[in-house]
Amino acid sequence: MKKLFSIIFLLFAASGLVNAQESLEETLKFKLPPIDTLFKGALKSSMVEFYDIRAEGEKLLLKSEKKKWLEYFSLGGTYQYGIIGMNSYMDLGDNYPLIYQYTGQEQVFYNIGATLRVPLDRIFDQRNRVKRQELRIKELSRERDVWYDEQKAKIIDLYFKCQEMINSYKPLLEQVLLSDEQFNQNQNDYIYGKISIHELNVAKGLQVQARLQLERLISELKSSVMKLEIISNTTILNN
Repeated sequence: MKKLFSIIFLLFAASGLVNAQESLEETLKFKLPPIDTLFKGALKSSMVEFYDIRAEGEKLLLKSEKKKWLEYFSLGGTYQYGIIGMNSYMDLGDNYPLIYQYTGQEQVFYNIGATLRVPLDRIFDQRNRVKRQELRIKELSRERDVWYDEQKAKIIDLYFKCQEMINSYKPLLEQVLLSDEQFNQNQNDYIYGKISIHELNVAKGLQVQARLQLERLISELKSSVMKLEIISNTTILNN
């Protein structure tokens, strides 16, 4: 009876390993795109957009800096229009009525002028300020290039790490299949009394160990591919 229970348990375990193998094979149904595609994808990331926005702002500041000489000049003007009126009367005596008079005159007044204010410190420093702003734009461009080179280095590391794990999958799968075959053979030998339960357990242990190695490989591969997707801004697993 004990021997029968052992056989039933091992059969259920073997069935679980088969299902697990099918799941692992389903996971590997993807293909790494060319590495140049990943490099181009990294240029579409939000970080590149962030650098581009900053650079655009610095370019606008440069345009403003180049036009600051205009603040040395100021124009002004005034314009007035009106009518000046004056009331008066004349008294010729008690025997004569008062004579009232009103006179009015249109007047137009305007003034236009220009002022030149010359801050010598700003005049002599104008070229340096423009140069500093140009250097700031160049600095941002170099900062963006450094970031991009770092992303490419990460992509290269992850890409070849994934490629190595993909290449390791087949040998590990063959090892799993071999351990399955060996376990099945030992199981038949155990049924016919050719080997002991200890020997069958050893074969089972080798089978489980091979399976765990393959599962660890798949788990690490999925993690690396997902990291590669984030860095390269490229979909891989759902292709």
